[in-house]
Amino acid sequence: MGKDYHLKQTDASLLSKTIDFLRFPLIVGVVFIHTDFSHIVLAGAKQFSLVNFPIFTRVFFLFSKIIFEVCVPLFFFISGFLFFYRTEGFSAQIYLKKLKNRVRSLLIPYIFWNLVVLLFLFIAQTFLRGSLVSGVNKPIVSYSVLDWIWSFWDTSKVNPHLKKTLPVNSPFWFIRDLMVLVVFSPVVYLMVKKLGVYALAFLGLIWLYAPYFYLPGLSTVSLFFFATGAYFSIYKKDFILLLKPLLPWDAGIFILLIAAEFYFFGKSWWSYLYCANVLAGMVFVIALSAHFIQKGRWRPNSFLADGSFFIFAYHRLPLVFVIKFLFHLIRPQSEAALLFLYIACPTVVIVLGLLGYRLLKDMLPRFTAIICGGR
Repeated sequence: MGKDYHLKQTDASLLSKTIDFLRFPLIVGVVFIHTDFSHIVLAGAKQFSLVNFPIFTRVFFLFSKIIFEVCVPLFFFISGFLFFYRTEGFSAQIYLKKLKNRVRSLLIPYIFWNLVVLLFLFIAQTFLRGSLVSGVNKPIVSYSVLDWIWSFWDTSKVNPHLKKTLPVNSPFWFIRDLMVLVVFSPVVYLMVKKLGVYALAFLGLIWLYAPYFYLPGLSTVSLFFFATGAYFSIYKKDFILLLKPLLPWDAGIFILLIAAEFYFFGKSWWSYLYCANVLAGMVFVIALSAHFIQKGRWRPNSFLADGSFFIFAYHRLPLVFVIKFLFHLIRPQSEAALLFLYIACPTVVIVLGLLGYRLLKDMLPRFTAIICGGR
């Protein structure tokens, strides 16, 4: 008989600890993904060209474009799993209750943190013009009512030169897409419940065919991985028990895929390597974390886990300013200087975020809970 991977009370602790442990390192990975020096503009002039620094370019590509790419899909997977966790059926009453809970945990923080970015951009455009502001975006003081509305959903409608369809607080595309999935969660539930692994195979093939397909509120990556997480909850399967034994084999596969993805970049079929690497990376991250947590060598830190959402919510704009400030201050002209900044910029932003979260939590605990979605 095959091994039983169904959720049991005795396994719930390891599952919960693994999810809590992963929150902070995954957010660190997201911050490093956004630590991109290739589009730094000061006073309307581009400051940096990757072709002049091949060592830094390779390091940046290896981590920010290959290894850390697992972070966002894994967040969607965990979100799908937790949304349907311990849910018996999916009645209209359960659906409305979950919608109400997500207003608190997703919608209110979404509105607040986008407003915060708009406010800080207004201040920066007013008082820092010509120094740390690019000067290429439409001034907020000139926004129409429609511009304000689009800022919360798709800023490319306000600034057409922006190719990506992101809200003004750009990392919140994840929350935007997640809210859309929540609204259409009955469809996800019925699809997964009726079709099981066939639904995942269908959505997985769509993602494999178009892994970079993004519309405001809809992406192949969000749908596939949210549905995959939902599958484990709906069928009460413990993904830790399933994935942990795969660690020795998957570690080797993951390393080989990283090397292949790095070496074959630019090939027409490179996206297939990308997708395979994301899947192998997810298995590796989950299995490795569960292994060391079960051994007692790693344990989740409640402060870091709780502060992860604050770092996610606040980091994008401070990271842009830290990068621009340090570039303006240091004027890096060597590989070593750029590698230092690649580590220093996200580290400064993460440390300041944790300090800010601690300060707000101590001084204004109820307010902090509201802007962090009750986390």
